[in-house]
Order: sequence, then structure tokens, then C-alpha cells
Amino acid sequence: MEERKHIVILAAGEFPTHEVPLRALREADFVVCCDSAYKAIRNEELGIKNYVVIGDGDSLSEDDKAALGDCWIHEAEQDYNDLHKAMQWAIRKFSILNIQFSIIGATGKREDHTLGNISYLVTFAEEHPGAEIEMLTDYGRFVAMKDSRTFASFPRQQVSIFTMTPEVPFSATGLRWPLDGFHARRWWQATLNEALGTEFSLSTEGHLVVFQTYNPKE
Repeated sequence: MEERKHIVILAAGEFPTHEVPLRALREADFVVCCDSAYKAIRNEELGIKNYVVIGDGDSLSEDDKAALGDCWIHEAEQDYNDLHKAMQWAIRKFSILNIQFSIIGATGKREDHTLGNISYLVTFAEEHPGAEIEMLTDYGRFVAMKDSRTFASFPRQQVSIFTMTPEVPFSATGLRWPLDGFHARRWWQATLNEALGTEFSLSTEGHLVVFQTYNPKE
């Protein structure tokens, strides 16, 4: 069986400091970098060898583009942001079969970019059903889901659930505050929950974004 590949999408928010996203960057089979994050991949300590830089080029000098050569991919359209362009290119290049996609550097700095990038997880899930896409921050992991899913967890892991379809209810088991047919009409209403054991389950006919911390609550 072919070994699963790990593809990292590097966005231009705050560069991570936590070991989980940094390890993902160091160990990635390939990195697709948004153009305004180009300087980060030049960090020799990360040892990134296989990569492309993609975007409209407004953050790169002509010298940068020349130095990148074939690793520079110009995407001029302005209907979507560079994160979307990078993900679309990665999906076309690698498909979704036996691939783990990790988005890094998508939060921090401007809050509007952070919120927009997190919500893009739902767009990616709609556009590429079945793709394994996560967003790693310095504090935890975001994923988007629909239908039913069981998540690996650990006691006292902090779990927040955000609905992108507030008119559709969802249910949760395995959390300190279980939810049964819950309508979260505001994003805060299903945040700051807590896992009880080694897994929890969610189900919905709408779209959810789920956040899990790396560390248990002290």
C-alpha cells in the first residue's frame, strides 16, 4: 500500500512556534506556500526542499520571482485569496487520495484574515468531499465536518464547535456538556466544551468547524 503523503499549505499569518505545526512543516513531503509567506520557507532550520510559491505576486520582488524560477506560480485572479489558490493547486497536483493536507500560518495578525481563513475549511470540504484537511495553530487543530464523525481525544481536552449553518441542529456525545439537536445561532454558543475520554462524536446535516486543543485543561 502506498504511503500517505503529507502536504502543507503555508499561509501568511503568524508563523508558528508550537512543535506540532513546526514538525508538520519539517516533515512535509511538499509545501505549497502563499506568496506573502515566502520568507518563512527560506528558514534553513526548517530544511524545506520541495515547495512552490503561489499567488498574485504582490508580496514578491522581481528578484524573488527570478530566484524562485519554476517554483514560482502566478495566479492573478482576485475572486479568492491566496490560501484558496494554494489549496486548489495542491488538490490538482496531488488529488485527495491517501493525502493529508495541513494548513499552517493561517491565523494571527489581522483578525479578519483569521476568521476568513478558518471559514475556508468549510469551503474546502464542500469543494473536495473526502479530502483530509486540517488547520494547525499554536494552540490546536481545526477541521470542518458534515454528517457524522468520531474524533480521537483525551480527558480534559478543550473542544469548541462552530456551526456554519446555524439553522441546522447538531448533536455531540462524549463531551462534558453533551448536545442533542442543539441549534447554535451564535458562534460562541458551543465553545469551551471538554472531552471526557479518548473520543467524542458529532453529527449534523449542516457544516461544523471543530477545534481541539493540543493540551488538556490544567
